[in-house]
Amino acid sequence: MPSLLCLVVEHGPYGSISPAEAIRHAGGALGKGWEVVLAFTGQSVYTALRGQSPPTGEWLSLSAALTKLLADGRGRARVLVDGPALDVAGLAAGSLVPGVGRASPVEIARALVECDRTLLF
Repeated sequence: MPSLLCLVVEHGPYGSISPAEAIRHAGGALGKGWEVVLAFTGQSVYTALRGQSPPTGEWLSLSAALTKLLADGRGRARVLVDGPALDVAGLAAGSLVPGVGRASPVEIARALVECDRTLLF
């Protein structure tokens, strides 16, 4: 049985359901005993910002969901954020959810090579 699932997210946090679904899938994989790599690229880097206040309505705080994912994963979940995309957005690594790491495109590519399955969101 595969043991490492990678999820790559490209969409911004609240204009699409994709980031929330990626986090939900990551949690499900952890619950089934898999290890998870969640990589945020492009506009999705905003998903990893701590202390978010989502738009009113049906949205949940994705920063809170990421914090829970990392806690529930107990070291079996890695969350990587594309460094160049952070730079383009003018965001500092210190503004990210604790436990989320800035990564180069090469580091993200290396993580993806190790995966048994990859999903794109």
